[in-house]
Amino acid sequence: MHMKVTVQNSDSLLGFGTEGGGPWKVWDRFITIAGKKAYHIGNICGTCSFFFQRLEGVNQSLSPKELQSELTHGLSELTVSHANALKGILPDGVYHLSLRSLRPQLVAPGEKDDYFVREQLALWGIDGFWALPHNPRTKYYRCGDRDLGDGVRLFEFMIPMFPETWLDDEQVQSFVRRIRQGESPTALAISILDVKEPADRDGDLDVSCHWCLAHYLIDGHHKVFAASTLGQPISFVSMFATDQGISGPEDHARLPHG
Repeated sequence: MHMKVTVQNSDSLLGFGTEGGGPWKVWDRFITIAGKKAYHIGNICGTCSFFFQRLEGVNQSLSPKELQSELTHGLSELTVSHANALKGILPDGVYHLSLRSLRPQLVAPGEKDDYFVREQLALWGIDGFWALPHNPRTKYYRCGDRDLGDGVRLFEFMIPMFPETWLDDEQVQSFVRRIRQGESPTALAISILDVKEPADRDGDLDVSCHWCLAHYLIDGHHKVFAASTLGQPISFVSMFATDQGISGPEDHARLPHG
């Protein structure tokens, strides 16, 4: 089920922030927790490359207490009751909520499967200032990619609020057992779409535009890590923030919701 919710007058610890400089009143975008910057989630430039970077404010999960038991066992559907509970942890904005499943692959910066080393360099080339691939300062999960036609490729990522070295091994093994027994525990993520296409590119490339759909995990780190170790899919509620990405309604309509 896919549903739209609007959050107003939120008192959530989770927030969005922006900063500017020079002629730009708004340039950089951030996810914040309790007023501290948790992730730098890119800029407003549609021709600049996609990026995210972990900052010092990343230190906790957020989840409605009343849903913990259901999330542990896994949601089979998304209801209005679930949506109302989730609204309590969201900052002001408009969201599309959907229950999805993806197969997470843990990737470290600089590895051969790192998006910033492989696909991003293939389209944008090396950064002219740093002369290095982008470093997100965290391991993250790649969740597959697909061709959308007309030179567009969709890339999906799950991005943790804290690294796997902070995870409790007993909890991880508990979820490993649940997944092996056929359960599908459910995580929670704030999802943001950035549509990025370089202004200048060399050659006739099959892929000239990257749609980067980033799912920032706000709950379920042990579940996602357990699924990644098993090579199994994980279910999650995508709380897609429609007004936070470099994208518009026509783009959003082309996204998968299941």
